[in-house]
Amino acid sequence: MTGKHILAIVAVVALVAALAMPDQQVVVCKDGRRLTGEVTEIKDGYQIRMKGGTAIIPKDQVLKIEDIITVRDELAKRLGKVDSRDAEGYYQVARWADEQDMPADAEKILQKVLKLKPGHERALALLKLVKMRLAGPVKPTTTVATGPAKPPPLDPSKFLKKEDIYRIRLMELKSNDRVSIRYRNDVLNRFIKSMQGIGDFTEPGFERQFRGYSRVKQVLYILEWTDRENASIRDDILIRSDPKVMKDFRTYIWPIIARSYAKPSCYGGVKGRDGLKLFNIPLTDERILYTNFYILHKWQRSGRRMINRDNPKMSLLLQYGLPRELAKCPRPKYVPGPIFTGPNDRNYKLIKKWIESLHRLFPPGYRIEYKLPGQDTGKPTTPTTKPVEK
Repeated sequence: MTGKHILAIVAVVALVAALAMPDQQVVVCKDGRRLTGEVTEIKDGYQIRMKGGTAIIPKDQVLKIEDIITVRDELAKRLGKVDSRDAEGYYQVARWADEQDMPADAEKILQKVLKLKPGHERALALLKLVKMRLAGPVKPTTTVATGPAKPPPLDPSKFLKKEDIYRIRLMELKSNDRVSIRYRNDVLNRFIKSMQGIGDFTEPGFERQFRGYSRVKQVLYILEWTDRENASIRDDILIRSDPKVMKDFRTYIWPIIARSYAKPSCYGGVKGRDGLKLFNIPLTDERILYTNFYILHKWQRSGRRMINRDNPKMSLLLQYGLPRELAKCPRPKYVPGPIFTGPNDRNYKLIKKWIESLHRLFPPGYRIEYKLPGQDTGKPTTPTTKPVEK
């Protein structure tokens, strides 16, 4: 038997083995445990074959059995529900795929959208962003200076620190977010120890149930049972990727702001206007994005906020962009505009919907000490990032 024959047999055996692999399921126990593996029903319960061995769980201890649904399974399910001529339906699936960090799939779906409706503006905009992500960071090229020297890079101390970003992500986390979370300094066990004899932890078996929660559910529970003074607990929960509100800010909201409010003649100038300065520079570092978000969150003029979480339509982000005859807070002369044709303008509705997603019963309490660039209160502060605006 030749080497080629042997390789062919090995390949066939591997393929058959792969096809014969049993489906994985999750056995959810009444005490909160979740066991994943090949599940077989036996006389008195269920047998679960896992990587580390085999477990047998009595039927009266089992709450339910779930099939494992992967992100790719969910994508196929969503695509299957879209009518073959529904461009908008495919666009919504493409947007979901992009949010799940599946840019290649999003690109293919967006190409289909544009075949059905070549002028689909949101699909064109999202496709551009998806292609940028697929291409990766642009490598700098060496050029010969033919004009004035480029200004030196901005001082990183003008922006929020990484710990500040973790705090914003933590407070903007929602139950439907898919994010990467890391616990440090044994924070989960420290929280559980601090809760002994309190609330749900008085119930037998709740600790085991709590440990079986997803990390997002655990973090939201911890936030519910701690307050902003519990810095030792909250600061050891690291949200390492963007929650949806920040993904939307990066993808949809900031581009609108960058070409309007953040122009050099407006709030994007060297010193800004009215104590508000935005950094209209490429988002090569996440600190730039989060700093701009925090500035917009924090800044207000005469008691009116740029982002009004309690009454979104009164946010100056929206009011300053309306035609003067429609605005309750007319824009200053230096703000270009009108930015929106009215409340039915697509960009107006996009920003309004995003601000509505920020609503909460109480202020978020980011616990960030940062002096807004362009402001000089005359009062000494101890900022986490040194203000260097001159």
